Amino acid sequence: MSAKSDRILYGLIIAAVFILPLVLFGSGFFRSATERVLPGVEVLGVQLGGLTKAEGVTRLGEVEKTLRASRVVLRYQDRTWNLLLNEVGFNLNEEAVMDAALQAGRTGSLYKRWQERKQFQKTGLALSPVFEYDREKLSSQVGELADEIIVEPVDATFRVNSNDTVSIVPAKDGIGVDLDRLEKDINNFLGAGLKQEVNLTLIPVAPSRSTDFVESMKVDGLLASYTTAFDPSKTSRSYNVSVAAQAFDELLIMPGHEVSFNKVVGPRSTEAGYKNAPVIVNNEFVDGPGGGVCQVSTTLYNCILLANLDIIERSSHSLPVSYVPIGRDATVVYDAIDMKFRNNTDSYLYIKSYVSGGLLTIKIYGNTKFKRDVTVNSWIIREIEPQVIYETDASLPKGEEVVKQEGSKGFIAAAERVVRLKGVVEKRERLPSSDYNPVNKIIAVGTAVQSVPQIAPSTPSPSGPPKGGQDAVPINNNGGSNRNSTANPAIPTSATGRGITAGGPASADTVTPGTTGI
Repeated sequence: MSAKSDRILYGLIIAAVFILPLVLFGSGFFRSATERVLPGVEVLGVQLGGLTKAEGVTRLGEVEKTLRASRVVLRYQDRTWNLLLNEVGFNLNEEAVMDAALQAGRTGSLYKRWQERKQFQKTGLALSPVFEYDREKLSSQVGELADEIIVEPVDATFRVNSNDTVSIVPAKDGIGVDLDRLEKDINNFLGAGLKQEVNLTLIPVAPSRSTDFVESMKVDGLLASYTTAFDPSKTSRSYNVSVAAQAFDELLIMPGHEVSFNKVVGPRSTEAGYKNAPVIVNNEFVDGPGGGVCQVSTTLYNCILLANLDIIERSSHSLPVSYVPIGRDATVVYDAIDMKFRNNTDSYLYIKSYVSGGLLTIKIYGNTKFKRDVTVNSWIIREIEPQVIYETDASLPKGEEVVKQEGSKGFIAAAERVVRLKGVVEKRERLPSSDYNPVNKIIAVGTAVQSVPQIAPSTPSPSGPPKGGQDAVPINNNGGSNRNSTANPAIPTSATGRGITAGGPASADTVTPGTTGI
């Protein structure tokens, strides 16, 4: 090849390198920030050709508003229902549609792009819309409309028999609507211009807890039971006992799992459904939401002890309670004092609670190979005498004493658990000790001074001085004035001068020994 020919070829190559990109860019083969959709591209019958992304999003937004107001006719056999799209979180993803529209005819080789554009000019390109739904809302709406054909699945569970053995109630499959299929069919329905019905497709729905899974829990009988009594006439307190006990009814506990009473029961507040009933705060009775909940924690604590489960955390009340032996109570205060235990077996535990006729019963079921003969003993190791507190009372006559509060002793108590298998002691365990505050005896001492009756002055005698006057007072038998003659005894005080109020953590529904409870 001659040098001249080489120069010509070289020039053509240079021209192609610089000029061809400009031609392709001008014809739309490359994308730019201001690119527009190629002619012939549409979605749902809406022409998008010549529009920028922003313009297309705006136009499709109007289409979405129209679609949201549409009704979809659902059919199953001879039944029909109307489904409103605006109630199922329907959305047309305008951004995704416009991204697809702008890519049309602009991907692949140059030859492929050229062929696609020629095809657009002849027959156009109908893009598939991108519809989105709120699956939870769709499921809820379809469930409400077609509830007559939907059958909820039934989880496998336990049945407690009259002899405290446990049998399994098998799981049952349910029948539900195939939501994946429904979404596709609704999309086709909308693409067809709302001119056809959508047939519902039913599918089996598996339960969340299968029979095989429940069988693998190995729960076959009773491990322990404990019952305490309460006064059903105290309706608010009784109600609170029922609410807290219900939280543990049918509770399943995995092997090795630690259980927190406060986490299971939750906050004791009026918002949570609890009523005001007496509770103890710093040795004083006050009304507060959740009075009575501690009877549930105490009953559960004793049942846990008898089931030979691990105690992780437990605190006694500030005063003894009437419904269990001393040293065997468990106080709880939400976000402050908890009662925790652990499932130390290799099978599940199943708890049942019963409240009826002034009795609260909690039963723990599990694998009976872990059942043991358990004895819990508790005793007082020290008594604490109450103090006598004297308080002045201006409403009582000076020197008069009235007992405002009878005192009671405090105690320090110990407890132990003895675990036996076939009569042989496997374990002797010291349980957490219990400290109960004394209740001080409070005596009111009067300080009021009684008024002295005044004697009217007599008529003066001309033969001597007056025998009485406005300031005259009677003379007592000892020859002295009896004004303020009442004795002013010393008033005993505590070391602080104010008396001692026994402190301790806030606790619920505690009572002094010998009372009937609150």
